[in-house]
Amino acid sequence: MKSIKHYTQKGVVSTSLLTMAAIVAITLLIIWLLLWTKPQPEAKLAAPVPLRVVTTEVGTREIQPYEEVTGRLHPIKTVQIRFEVVGQVREKLVEPGTKVDVGAVLLKLHDEDYRDQLIQAESELLIEQKGVVRDKDLLQFARTNLELQQREEVRLEKLVKRNLIAQSNLDSTRQRVFDLQAEVARLEFSVETANARIGTRKSRRDIAKRNLSRTTLRAPFAGWVNEVMVEKGDYVNVNQAAVSVVDTSQYDLQLDVRGELLAGLRLNQSIQVEVNRISLTGSVVALQPDPDVNTNTHQIRIRIQDERLQAGILAMAIIPISSQSEAMVVPASAVMNFRGKAYVFVAENNQLKKTAVQLGRRVKNDFVVLTGLSVGQKIIARDVTSLSDGQMVVTE
Repeated sequence: MKSIKHYTQKGVVSTSLLTMAAIVAITLLIIWLLLWTKPQPEAKLAAPVPLRVVTTEVGTREIQPYEEVTGRLHPIKTVQIRFEVVGQVREKLVEPGTKVDVGAVLLKLHDEDYRDQLIQAESELLIEQKGVVRDKDLLQFARTNLELQQREEVRLEKLVKRNLIAQSNLDSTRQRVFDLQAEVARLEFSVETANARIGTRKSRRDIAKRNLSRTTLRAPFAGWVNEVMVEKGDYVNVNQAAVSVVDTSQYDLQLDVRGELLAGLRLNQSIQVEVNRISLTGSVVALQPDPDVNTNTHQIRIRIQDERLQAGILAMAIIPISSQSEAMVVPASAVMNFRGKAYVFVAENNQLKKTAVQLGRRVKNDFVVLTGLSVGQKIIARDVTSLSDGQMVVTE
């Protein structure tokens, strides 16, 4: 009996557990169904908050347009110094990068032959000068002697007529007169042409002196040696380039500009130039009136001076254009570019209107407006990329 009772109790417990599990499962299922079938709450859209924007009023003012043109700096003077005589290099006194003063000796040639030529020319000049002095004295003596012989001829002619002397004596005297006349004529020619002969001798002496000085090559101006093309012992010919010297005390900015820009420029005009973020003031020193046939541009040169500059570096010149009065302008920050067109946002009754505009030149932080706006309209001044047409805003 006990055993039967025991098994009965165990069966009752198992049945109770199954019943409880079923109830829990059914309860969870009902809860899930209730949650799944619960109607969703309706979304309530909040009214958008108007964006606060900064506006500016379209106005007119006088502007000075400009254009930025880039070029390279060049030394104001670059020269290749050449020998004017032939010879062998005896001394090389400079190397590339040497700073030289005006007249500094760069190269020397062997000059012995040129010294001898100068000595010879000076000696010939001295001989010619002494010869002229001698001929002047001889001419004076010859003229005096001729007068005496002419008197003697007259005296002998009278004696011959009176048959007091032989005719041969008169003939001998006449021959001496002819000889003296020829000598006077020769000496007169020598004295009269003395200045020409002396001038020729002086010219030869001066040429010899210059040729001797040309054996020494000197710097024509203060600057820097850029290149040396010969070495000691080299034989050089006339007009052979030997040394290149540059003057870096000032620089020229060479630019090619359109005729429109050239029209607003004049010689000695001050131009702002920027080099490596350094702002300098230059002066226009050259303007090409006739444009290049290939590029149809005009070359100009702007001279600037600053010890921080170097040849070959890029520099940008700010070229002014003819000023415009009563130009309609808007800030560059107010312009939005979209698909190749320019737009601004006009604020009307706190609502934006996307408006297409045609722009002219940009002048610093402003654009010139050609069409699309009217003076007095209010436009959004900045942060326009996130705005849209018809958007409500609060203006400041």
